[in-house]
Amino acid sequence: MTLQVFVPLVLALVLIVYLGIAIRTAYRLRGKHVVICPVTKEPAGVSVDVGHAAATAVWEKADVRLTQCSCWETRGKCGQPCVCQIEAAPDGTRTKRLSANFFKDKNCAICHRSIDPPNAATLQPDFMDPVTREVLAWDEVKPENLPKAIHDDYPLCANCTLAESFRQRFPDEVVDRIPRPGTSLPPQ
Repeated sequence: MTLQVFVPLVLALVLIVYLGIAIRTAYRLRGKHVVICPVTKEPAGVSVDVGHAAATAVWEKADVRLTQCSCWETRGKCGQPCVCQIEAAPDGTRTKRLSANFFKDKNCAICHRSIDPPNAATLQPDFMDPVTREVLAWDEVKPENLPKAIHDDYPLCANCTLAESFRQRFPDEVVDRIPRPGTSLPPQ
């Protein structure tokens, strides 16, 4: 192999490796994350500067910094001490992963069937407020409110979500029947 072929081949291989590192970093850090603010000790919804993290990961360890934080609205920008939580567990802080873990092994509060975790190929499970019976999609919950929803709200399967959403939007069009045994909501 001549030098004229070998050098471009090595350069192409190096570029492919760097591109792979950048894509892997961007994939791990994408989306909304939920962290515990070290100052307020409350959940905060944050977004990571994925482009910057991917670019810096090529040269060394990814430099993770935030582009958005729900605490900035009230407290202003900070030194971003919560970034270490994302660096330690980037997938464990993502809202999609938190929701998937919540719905895993859960039964619907209305029909009592098992709930499939959220994914792109199926209808989405949702949360239902036990007091108001308001249905809210898992991806419509603000990231900073997700831990509270996971703790307080009832899980709903996709079918019951459709039925309850219809009931909320068109209450005059719904006729309630006496529920069959085993299909009622847990006591309020």
